[in-house]
Amino acid sequence: MNIPIIRIPFDKGDKEFIHSGIEDVLNSGHLTMGKYTKEFEGLMCEMTGAKHSIAMANCTCALETIIRALEIEGKSIIVPTNTFLATALGVLHSGNKVIFVDSKPDTFSIDPDDLERRITEDTAAVILVHIGGIITADYERIQSFCDEKGILLIEDCAHAHGCSIDGRQVGTLGVAGSFSFFPTKVLVTGEGGMITTNNTDLYKKMMMIRNQGKNPERGNQISELGGNYRISEFTAVLGVQQVRNADEIIKKRQAIAGRYDQLLKGAGGIKLVSIPDNIKSSYYKYLLYLDDGLDRNKIKQLLKEEYSVSLTGEVYASLCHSEPIWEKYTYSGKLKNAKGEDCSLEPSNDGEIDNNQTGFPGSEYISKHHICLPLYPDLTDEEIDYVVGSLKEVITSELKELNR
Repeated sequence: MNIPIIRIPFDKGDKEFIHSGIEDVLNSGHLTMGKYTKEFEGLMCEMTGAKHSIAMANCTCALETIIRALEIEGKSIIVPTNTFLATALGVLHSGNKVIFVDSKPDTFSIDPDDLERRITEDTAAVILVHIGGIITADYERIQSFCDEKGILLIEDCAHAHGCSIDGRQVGTLGVAGSFSFFPTKVLVTGEGGMITTNNTDLYKKMMMIRNQGKNPERGNQISELGGNYRISEFTAVLGVQQVRNADEIIKKRQAIAGRYDQLLKGAGGIKLVSIPDNIKSSYYKYLLYLDDGLDRNKIKQLLKEEYSVSLTGEVYASLCHSEPIWEKYTYSGKLKNAKGEDCSLEPSNDGEIDNNQTGFPGSEYISKHHICLPLYPDLTDEEIDYVVGSLKEVITSELKELNR
């Protein structure tokens, strides 16, 4: 049996809808900013309960757009080091400075204690990333702390389509949320992103930034420093198909995770990740921890070579603060030791942070000890059983080697 890293299933009905939609787009003459984009956005509002949704080229530019629309510039923004670097890049591209924060192994998310330690006088926002489709049980504490300090809470929902806490959907837990529809995600369009918000003024400004800064109230004259962050109607057709089927897709992922939970309960050499009952996950990843001493790379290699089981990438094996980008750039995205004279009309770059940020024990533990099992909607019970059986055999063998 061969278990790949990912499969993206489109059944006959899905393909018929997509083909019909693409033909409709071609016949319409509206290849962008048309009816499918509007429907895609409307469906995301229905799914999340947000008042407004804005289809974007990707999640990274969605984060940048949120920050710029909030008129945050030259400030520090808190980002967990346990995330994909794109979260931090959204901060840098918006003209702000990244301050990394540690994460807790039991939540894969921001450690509130470390958050409180790393706040500075110029901290304007915190980006809460729902890693693996898990909303942190510390959400209320983090939100309350931000409210107390007058700091904005922004969500990175790239992993978390359809997740909720106490009945509240992601994308509505902060001032705005950003989603990804990359092929590995819960809902997929190839490329593409989405912003959700309940703030109407913010929505209007973000709509302008998405579309080259054009202001409809001024005859589409450009009144914002915008960009081309639009999606095509072809991408939107896929988005409509995916969000229409979101309930079914998420239920299948939850059922697969439930079967993993049942089969792995009590297994040696691993620790399952516990998700509180008030938090509903769509299981972008099925996460579990390996016991100390077990070599993740070796286990992945044995599963691949001996059982044809491919494990997915971690979340994350490389932490943001350790990426080689910081050898060349400061935490404000400025080149270190940049050549050339400073513009006489701008302040100098003196005082720019260029030392490495350190001290992230929780994130270091996460990065070294967890694995992600295959999880996609058409994974069969037989395949799940095979993955679990193969994993148990490999771990049992490795534990015997450790105990010799």
